[in-house]
Amino acid sequence: MSTAIATPHATRSTAARQPAMSRLFLVCVVLAICIWGGNWPVMKFGSQFIPPLWFAASRFLSAALLSFAIAALIGKLRLPTRQEWPVVIGVGVLQMGLFTALVTGALHFVMPGRASLIAYATSIWVVPGAALVLKHKLNGRQSLATVCSYVGIAVIVLPALLHADLHSMIGYLMLGAASLSWAMNILQIKLTPGVKLDFDLLPWQTLVAAVPLCVLATLVDGAPTFLADPHSWGVIAYTGPLATALTFLIVLQMTQRLSPVTVSVCMLGVPVVGLTLSSLIFGERLSPDLLLGMGLLCLGLLLPALPAMGWRRLAIKG
Repeated sequence: MSTAIATPHATRSTAARQPAMSRLFLVCVVLAICIWGGNWPVMKFGSQFIPPLWFAASRFLSAALLSFAIAALIGKLRLPTRQEWPVVIGVGVLQMGLFTALVTGALHFVMPGRASLIAYATSIWVVPGAALVLKHKLNGRQSLATVCSYVGIAVIVLPALLHADLHSMIGYLMLGAASLSWAMNILQIKLTPGVKLDFDLLPWQTLVAAVPLCVLATLVDGAPTFLADPHSWGVIAYTGPLATALTFLIVLQMTQRLSPVTVSVCMLGVPVVGLTLSSLIFGERLSPDLLLGMGLLCLGLLLPALPAMGWRRLAIKG
């Protein structure tokens, strides 16, 4: 199921022959998007009483403990091979640890709705990166979906940036760095053919993320005194086992099965869900620019999921 990319010709052929997502896989993708979208208001709530570094550390430590236990029970606990370790470290450091620490810290400066849009705008980095590093050529659907996502991001983010104070700008810069971190990991995975991102590697990926975060959290924030608050356990249960152990496995499968551009566009569904929930829970106003941007992002999300034959028929009729 992995996508091997050895030459520019192979990359173009893979992009041209990329199959439509199966119905079951599409359901899993939608599930992951909804869970991660719900994770943003949960993180905003938890950031009120859990320090940022401990928040990220507890998320991945709980996910690591759970995934190690499950892997041992089902007989899939093993050490990664020499070829797999770079991917394990890349996912653990870039996509899990650094990304989560940055976005959790940014939530102290900005509201979760627009914040999630900037953090998940990986297409800003992935599209030029895929063209330069992977020699990836966009097909018709990918090009149109990318244009929709770029315009949607611009409509939503630019007004906030133009009116941001220094306090908010710090948060936006942290979110931009988080987005870049994840984009780098997407490209790394596509440059590492032959490594399957199955459940076997998830315990080690979460452990790689958890260990340095726990050390940093202890040095910066001291002992995890927040555990005395009963609310923290519910937040950790959602962000760790559910929004990490389960959801990361689905997203990593997406990263390996689909093109990097399609993955980055699909992930924009997370902030659409997050922004909607943020408006309901925290009263974040759905202004006209947000609604227009969300509409464009939704259009960009639907295009990669259209069956190839249906797209060709639509193109012929048009």
